Amino acid sequence: MIRDSLQAWKNVTEQLLIELDDHDENNRDHLVDQVEKTLEIREKLQPSIQPPFTEEELIFGKGLLPLEEKLAMKLKGQLRDIRLNISDQQRKKVSIHAYMDPYSQVNRDGTFYDKKK
Repeated sequence: MIRDSLQAWKNVTEQLLIELDDHDENNRDHLVDQVEKTLEIREKLQPSIQPPFTEEELIFGKGLLPLEEKLAMKLKGQLRDIRLNISDQQRKKVSIHAYMDPYSQVNRDGTFYDKKK
């Protein structure tokens, strides 16, 4: 007999994979909120999954390993995408500022300063 907490863990993991598959670039904030809520549910289930495990639970757990690997890859991909978007926004901010004030980065070495007033 497999514990309910293990079944719930598998269901939540599958739900998380579905959420990550059906994401929309324009609605990333909603996706992040959903993923956080689902990860909190998994975190609450974790303490109830403790040894000793029956033989059936061990086999079931081995079946969960590919799901966990797939989930880890998808979460890393989302993190990479978010980091890329943040760096793109920072680059755009710098380039817009340089466009608005083109002389802020001018090097003043070797210029003549008139000391007479």
